[in-house]
Amino acid sequence: MREGIIAVVGASSDKSKYWHKIFADLKAAGFDVCCVNPKTEADSQNNIYKDWASLPLKPQTIIIVVRPELTAEIAAYAAENGVKELWFQPGTYDETSAKTAKEAGISVHNACFMLQKGIW
Repeated sequence: MREGIIAVVGASSDKSKYWHKIFADLKAAGFDVCCVNPKTEADSQNNIYKDWASLPLKPQTIIIVVRPELTAEIAAYAAENGVKELWFQPGTYDETSAKTAKEAGISVHNACFMLQKGIW
């Protein structure tokens, strides 16, 4: 486990979706990763969950892959649950959500986690 648990919020179990690639590539690179998406079918054997309450462990890092208007709940969860890093993938950044996270002492990044960590 390199970075603690990483939650990719909004990743899809549909292998044709771009956001699934982030989830799959993190797993392939050896990261301890899970997906949180209420619109996908839960599959705990593959670390895919419908909500935060279903996660077996709290994440240290959250990678956001949803539209900016959906990020407020994610930032609130992060602030309330000791998340260390919040990564807004390109096109997902929301200033209000970022402010919520920063005020909770969370390191906020408006950049591609995959590129910044040298995975892609």
